[in-house]
Amino acid sequence: MKDRPNSDDYHAREIQSLRRQLKELRQSEVKRKRAEDELKESEQRLRSVIGGSPIPAFVIGKDHHILYWNKALEELTKIKAESVIGTSQQWRAFYSKKRPCMADLLVSREQEKISRWYAGKYVKSKLLDEAYEAIDYFPELGNQGKWLRFTAAIVRNAAGELIGAIETLEDITRRKKAQEALLKAQEELEERVRARTKELAQANEALLNELMERHRTQKELKQTTDHLSLLLESLPIVSYTRKADGDGRITFVSNAIEEITGYPAQCFVDDENFWMEHIHPDDQARIFADLHSGQAKGAHRSSYRFRVMDDSYRWFSDYWRIVQLPIGSTSYIVGAWQDVTEDKRIRQEGELRLQQMIQAHKLTALGEVVAGVAHEINNPVSFIAYNVPILEEIWNTVETILSRSSAHHPAWEKRGLSYQEVCGNMQGIIQAFKIGANRISRVITSLKEFSRSDETTEKKLVAVQDVIAGALVIVGAQIRRTVSKIDQEIAEKIPSISGHFQKIEQVIANLLINAHQAIPAGQKGLIRIRCRYIERLKAVVVHIEDNGKGIERKIMDQIFDPFFTTKRELDGTGLGLSISYGLIKEHHGLISVLSRPGKGSCFSIYLPVDGQTDISLYPAILCVDHNVKYLKELKANFVDAVIWRSETEDKPEDILNFLTENPEVDMVVSEIRLKGFDGWYLLEKIRAKFPLLPVILYSADRRALKPPAQINVLPDYMLHKPFSIDQLQKIIHELGRQHL
Repeated sequence: MKDRPNSDDYHAREIQSLRRQLKELRQSEVKRKRAEDELKESEQRLRSVIGGSPIPAFVIGKDHHILYWNKALEELTKIKAESVIGTSQQWRAFYSKKRPCMADLLVSREQEKISRWYAGKYVKSKLLDEAYEAIDYFPELGNQGKWLRFTAAIVRNAAGELIGAIETLEDITRRKKAQEALLKAQEELEERVRARTKELAQANEALLNELMERHRTQKELKQTTDHLSLLLESLPIVSYTRKADGDGRITFVSNAIEEITGYPAQCFVDDENFWMEHIHPDDQARIFADLHSGQAKGAHRSSYRFRVMDDSYRWFSDYWRIVQLPIGSTSYIVGAWQDVTEDKRIRQEGELRLQQMIQAHKLTALGEVVAGVAHEINNPVSFIAYNVPILEEIWNTVETILSRSSAHHPAWEKRGLSYQEVCGNMQGIIQAFKIGANRISRVITSLKEFSRSDETTEKKLVAVQDVIAGALVIVGAQIRRTVSKIDQEIAEKIPSISGHFQKIEQVIANLLINAHQAIPAGQKGLIRIRCRYIERLKAVVVHIEDNGKGIERKIMDQIFDPFFTTKRELDGTGLGLSISYGLIKEHHGLISVLSRPGKGSCFSIYLPVDGQTDISLYPAILCVDHNVKYLKELKANFVDAVIWRSETEDKPEDILNFLTENPEVDMVVSEIRLKGFDGWYLLEKIRAKFPLLPVILYSADRRALKPPAQINVLPDYMLHKPFSIDQLQKIIHELGRQHL
């Protein structure tokens, strides 16, 4: 009984404890339910925020299953939320094959793989932690694909645990493709569309189409303009435009002008006088007149010298025509400049080469004709030459008989003849037959020599100095009748050449005889023979120079023509130089002549050492000055000019050595006031070694044009600087050039 109260207390305490636990359980249930309600409310709020957001977005859980797929994303991808929520097919909206989206990579904690799938397209977000942004093109979206800017971020719970990821997307296709101008026009158009009524929708649509077409046309026009500009810049010409009226100002010059002249194209546009001021002074008046007179014709072509950046002159070919613009009455001159400096040089060389080819072909063709003629004439002439001695012998017999029996026969008087007259005439006729037959035989021999070609004969090594000695043995006695002195200047160590000894000897002997015959009777004759090897040409050069009467310029181009001779009264056949020309050509060599009427002539023979390599040379003018600008101007106007810039350490012997090694130089044009020496001293040295070489001296100082007292020679011309290039060209033409 004593234990009962204790038992009741125990049960009371148990009941009280159970009530407390039940109360706590009820409170816990209320809290749980409140938390669930809050969670549902939060979830609903989140769903409303995401679902109602105008920004396309989706949310995936830790298992990569889609939790949310909002309306904006449905509209963008055309995929309904109910078809993908609960699945891991978020890739369907963007790709044709299964692959991870950026949200998948974040959920999988594989941020390092982002660079693999979005190389060069993503950056880490500056606004959100654990978020990445990217821009990419999705060809599967829409009809023509779309450009999207998308951001993926990790979603964590309150405890900081990763529970999923959210990815938002922005369609930037229009912004990516459209130009700023078109975007602005579209925005303005949209404002206008919103302000207008629905009745104007069709008109607005047409306006939008027109703007798009205009933009497309402008884009195509720009592309065409760019292509044309590229073509113009690629062409080896400079295109330009200028006004056809008023001051004729240049309005455009292509950039190619800078490559040719060194001047930027803008110089021609900014300064209206720039172009004309850089034209050579001698050409300015002509070009200015052409610019005005040519406008009446509508087109014009001219050439002139233009000063470029380094103060030298280039030859420009200028062609322009007048173009009338269709939108008004304004007319423009559209033209093209072309640098033809090199073309002029090539044309000069081509003309000389053409003359050489014509001469060679002429001699070849004539040789074939001559061979046939010589053969046809040789037989009857041989018959005559054979029968003339027989006729003479018969007449001598008949004359003896007549003198004995019929010298005084009456029939002589009846015929009006005398015995003595008949005998004298017969002797004269027979003698004339002999002379004529012998002369024809000599001509035939020359014809055969002219037409002969012994290319099949093997060439041997020939020492040219020995050939010269042999030729002097043959004709030495003959030429010393009119020549009081024969100077020989034979260099040492002249290599042997591959050739025919007798043929070269025949040429040298013929030139020596011509030199001797060119010296008038009673004159103190001088023949100078020079021979040397020129390494630059790989050839041996022989000069045969005389101080005779020279060759008139009017016949200079004919001296190598067959049968042309000025010594017909001396039984000249006109075949000597032609034969010599052919024999030297047979050795692949060259023969030239520099002649000054009244002063003498110098024939030069160039023989290649190997006997096979053709020698190609062109006449040249040596221009000596310390002024580089003036040398460049001479070079621009004379394509065959060789410039020598005078320096303090220069000596006259340097120029003499240059002339020796460059025998194609046939004229020297020099400033008198040089740095290393005086032009008069140079003239004296040139005259001593090269007496036939024309020399022109010039200076801006008139006092320098007066020769010093110790100088006994004068140049061919003296010019006061500045002088016109046309004047110098005229002087050079009057002096004449070397015939190569």
